[in-house]
Amino acid sequence: MVDSEAVLCEIWDTCPKIEENAEALSLTAGSETVQWADGLLLVYSITDRDSFNFIRKAKEELAGDMPVALVGNKVDMVHLRQVSTDEGEILAKDFECKFFEISAAEHVYQVAEAFLELCREVLTGKRKSKQSFIDKIDRMLSGSRTYNRGKSDSISPKE
Repeated sequence: MVDSEAVLCEIWDTCPKIEENAEALSLTAGSETVQWADGLLLVYSITDRDSFNFIRKAKEELAGDMPVALVGNKVDMVHLRQVSTDEGEILAKDFECKFFEISAAEHVYQVAEAFLELCREVLTGKRKSKQSFIDKIDRMLSGSRTYNRGKSDSISPKE
């Protein structure tokens, strides 16, 4: 539950070792899993440059305007860092999304916070979309348009 609303999350791990499975990049855009998603939590390892590059390419392939959060994992292994915090922040600005650097191994609350923030963004978008739809219906119902039947609807002449 997020803000008293049920949210379904599914984990979809597609980050292969790039040198071992280059065609995996094409999984993102055409995948049914991605097409139904309401939001994406894109996670890379700060100790693995290839995972960061994969996220960049995968995001470029993703169509749509769904909420995204970018997460750099393994900050507990800073001595093995290959991707700087600045690079993550710049990529998040490019993606126009929130950015987190966390250690899933040591800080479960940071992981939960990243998921919660993304879920809140998804719910906010859904609420706006629902309100936009309701406003559109209200405008249609309150308008004073008259319906003119075409020849296929009636043999009567048009008004």
